[in-house]
Amino acid sequence: MAILYLYSVILIMLFSSVAWIFARKYDTWFDWDWLLCMLPTSIWFVLIIRGIGPYNENQIFEIAAITVFVPFLLTLRVFLLDRLFNAKNNSLAIFAICMLSPVVARFLLPQFLVFSS
Repeated sequence: MAILYLYSVILIMLFSSVAWIFARKYDTWFDWDWLLCMLPTSIWFVLIIRGIGPYNENQIFEIAAITVFVPFLLTLRVFLLDRLFNAKNNSLAIFAICMLSPVVARFLLPQFLVFSS
């Protein structure tokens, strides 16, 4: 589990690197944006360890979805939303959405991934 956590954090950092470079250039990268590399996956692991949410064999897809979802939202914010709206408000909204994503993944995603025979 620790290796899975480490891989997910590294992949989020890697996928977010282009957005980070661009946002640093225009000074729209905030301190809490760094927390998005670790906090969503940390929340997911705490939920798994505590046994919160449904249990099935497809839990690996939940962490994969979070690992792709967080950098996607960061990139969307940096390249599109910051041009249209206030960058700080966008960043806070994306932060809140990303903090809720592990809870949503634990309770809603397994319903879509369960393969019935």
